[in-house]
Amino acid sequence: MNLIAIDIGNSSIDIGFFIEGELFVQKIDTNPLLQSTEYSALFERYIREKNIDKMPEGVIISSVVPGHTNAVKKACSALSKKEPVVLTHKMKTGIEFQINEPEKLGTDRIAAAAGACESFGAPVAVIDFGTATTLNFIGSGNKYKGGAIMPGVDIMRDSLFSNTAQLPDVTVSKPVSPLGKDTAECIRSGIVYGTAGAVEKIMAETEKLEGESFKIVVTGGNAEFILPFLRKVDHIEPALVLKGLRFIYSQSDRRNA
Repeated sequence: MNLIAIDIGNSSIDIGFFIEGELFVQKIDTNPLLQSTEYSALFERYIREKNIDKMPEGVIISSVVPGHTNAVKKACSALSKKEPVVLTHKMKTGIEFQINEPEKLGTDRIAAAAGACESFGAPVAVIDFGTATTLNFIGSGNKYKGGAIMPGVDIMRDSLFSNTAQLPDVTVSKPVSPLGKDTAECIRSGIVYGTAGAVEKIMAETEKLEGESFKIVVTGGNAEFILPFLRKVDHIEPALVLKGLRFIYSQSDRRNA
């Protein structure tokens, strides 16, 4: 199936072109919001650059930035044979939600959960190191149990710089040691080791609570900073949300066939 999957996130818009079994990804900044005609021009340019000569069969969009959704959806209307689909919790995802207010769960988290269950099987924990660091736990039977949200590494850095008088704005990178020898290294240590430690604590407490062990799947643009400090990671999948969107679209497409 030739498909365009789009993940509108807080920092970037990831556009995945699934063409003849291959995935090509293009990223653009979420802000500023563009006109639908500008998005159309960008999408058409990417299609030309990637030598895509077949019209996609469909488009599916996940968005956690409501103000961008309609502009992107309108831009995609001319790109496929069918009207673009915007993911909601009501769609056939293969996930059973055991949480309060599933309609408020970010659709990127839904797509990532569906992609992880399809690719790796449940029980599985999806850790997304993006603008926010999120943990999502899907138990046996593809039951979405819940999760946790904390500030991402860039938000932590920005907050320290913006809300203190003397702390510098540092570049997040792998700390030399947990014991910083200057202010910049102290900040890096706190952010990276702190995030890794929080993730492992949440993992341990959740496994104790649920009484089962979860495979760990890591995704997200900031994963590279935290991965070296996690004691257990089973799979790394940068395109997990896009692959989850493809799976969800295929389920919907078969149902409507």
